[in-house]
Amino acid sequence: MNTQLQTSAPMAQSKSAAARNLYNSYAAKLLGYIFGVVQNQSVAEQYLAAVFKDVPNKIDELSKADVNVLCHLQIMARQKLADFLKTPDHDADRKITQNIPWVNNKYTTLMTALQQQVFFGVHYQCKTTSNIAKELNKTEEEIRKTLKECFTIIRNGRDNERVH
Repeated sequence: MNTQLQTSAPMAQSKSAAARNLYNSYAAKLLGYIFGVVQNQSVAEQYLAAVFKDVPNKIDELSKADVNVLCHLQIMARQKLADFLKTPDHDADRKITQNIPWVNNKYTTLMTALQQQVFFGVHYQCKTTSNIAKELNKTEEEIRKTLKECFTIIRNGRDNERVH
């Protein structure tokens, strides 16, 4: 019993130290990202705290060599913000939707409603293609095809912007 406490205590301390280091390195960037969506400093800080509360549980995943930590933290924030965006209780709903990255995006405005739903589900809400297929009562193959169409729209839009 004592050995478990001795081995788990340093591990807990190292996870805590690693989480603190990640906070020191990425909190400001992530706070700006979250604030861009919620447009309220105190609400953004609450979501930032919620994200970093989960960091010690994901420290092994975040410390892998091939992981982009900021991107992974943004995904964690999107998952937290998905609940925020689903609740219509906020006074500033119209302002909030104007600041969401996918609203009024020049690429997503070229997509059909189905393409937008699939792209937003995968990219912003971190849903799997199988979950989206179930939600939309379609096959996974149809969802994958739709997602490929989304990437083609984005790719073609970017190709047209390049200076030759």
